[in-house]
Amino acid sequence: MSAGVALALSPVTVALCVRKSTRVTAVVGGLIAALGCLFTSFATQFHQLFFSYGTVVGVGVGLTRDCSTLMVAQYFKRRRELVEIFIVSGSGLGIAVMSTFIKGAIRAIGWRLGLQAVTGAVFVTFILGTFYRSASLYHPQRRAILHLKNQNKIKRKMKDRNKSDDRQPFFDFSTLRSKTVRILLMSTGISAFGINTPIFYLAYHAEEEGLGDTAELLQAYLGLAWAVGCAAFGLLVRQNSAECRIARQYLTQAAVFVCGLATMALTAVEGSYSGYVLFAWVYGIFCGGYHYSLKMYTYERVRSRNFARTWGFVQCSQAVPIAIGVPLSGYINVGCGGKAGYYFSSTCSLIGSLSLFCIDLHRRSVSNKHTKENGGAATCDPQTGPTRRSRSRDRDVPAPTALVLGADFVGSGRAGRDLLDSIGPGSLGSPPPNVENYLMLSEYENNLIAELPNLNERRGRRWSLVVSNTNSPQPSTIQDETPEHKNSIKWKKKCHTNNRLITVINEASL
Repeated sequence: MSAGVALALSPVTVALCVRKSTRVTAVVGGLIAALGCLFTSFATQFHQLFFSYGTVVGVGVGLTRDCSTLMVAQYFKRRRELVEIFIVSGSGLGIAVMSTFIKGAIRAIGWRLGLQAVTGAVFVTFILGTFYRSASLYHPQRRAILHLKNQNKIKRKMKDRNKSDDRQPFFDFSTLRSKTVRILLMSTGISAFGINTPIFYLAYHAEEEGLGDTAELLQAYLGLAWAVGCAAFGLLVRQNSAECRIARQYLTQAAVFVCGLATMALTAVEGSYSGYVLFAWVYGIFCGGYHYSLKMYTYERVRSRNFARTWGFVQCSQAVPIAIGVPLSGYINVGCGGKAGYYFSSTCSLIGSLSLFCIDLHRRSVSNKHTKENGGAATCDPQTGPTRRSRSRDRDVPAPTALVLGADFVGSGRAGRDLLDSIGPGSLGSPPPNVENYLMLSEYENNLIAELPNLNERRGRRWSLVVSNTNSPQPSTIQDETPEHKNSIKWKKKCHTNNRLITVINEASL
């Protein structure tokens, strides 16, 4: 329940940090988490334990964890993917270290004093929260920023107080308008019913099967594997090789799919220490990779401006499934015997992985819709007739019109259109076949097609070059002109709509 409460409060935490202060929220969260552990150490009844650890500790952990995500966003913008590797890996290292520390403290000094020792460790988050500072304090133009803020405050005071507030709402649901985000929330919620179940029950099953002394090592292996998985998936996300690049969506799908298979394979492990160790490493690597790739895929979809609020909704979508799915798997294990509850967990993980393919279907439907609105594809079906683009090319283009491509002068008409069709990306001085090059050529052709009607309208107003020394002059013209006039004017442009003569500079005089 503590994990569910922490995830459910994620949108509230993000809103508080955006509206108020990240440092104050982190300090309050660290204090609440420490007090929750302290109250748990004095609990004498189950409902007290339920409230102190399940609710108070959950609230404190939720406030503290989300503040770190927002603070990282202020300082690291270009290397966000690299820094998130260390942030997400911290959860795995916390599992490895705190599980060993809690077990050792409770075994040495008892569970009450052991929880009080844990309170001292958790109180460190309260101290660390006081060191959070806004990145604008270190900006080189900090004084100018403060001056602008003061000017804005003065302007607000001068405005009428009855006017509505221009600030963003406390809960901003604008990102939920995206269908991709909604599909992502659905997939994450379904996966959360079972992907985290082994984290809670792995040590319990090891102790039941006579491996109690190694339960701490299994939790440590699981935490270390989580960190290794974050590092491995982080390298895959950050690598810039064009030959081998995996989309973040497919990394997320592959990670949760393997976690589902590993959870199903756990049902076959009974009393084997090596089997539990193998499961801890395989499951831990892909579980850590899933949490990292999910975070980075969300960041890729909504970018940095809307990431904080969207990530809050993604975490909130996991709250109820974790609070219900983990106990439900435990009840199935007790009721049906063995590890039957893991079949439910693995099934939810596999369904959540496959549901991400709905994003591809949505993209395809949107692209088809845009294609139909734009007049169909660029290819032409001989049975249905030419498309909009091909019809535009078949129009009669005035002979004098011309098209400049790079340094080449291409005449229009049939010869010009044939040359335009034969032009590829490489002929324009660009690299060999590339998607961007084809897109640039397509845009250029579309712009040309859009200009063709205007050229046809100006057909009656086009200019024609008349070379006076090559064409035979009329007798009346020769009689009227003087020799000086013949030497000064050799090139003329004559308009078909009116009888205006335009003088052009003689080439021999240049």
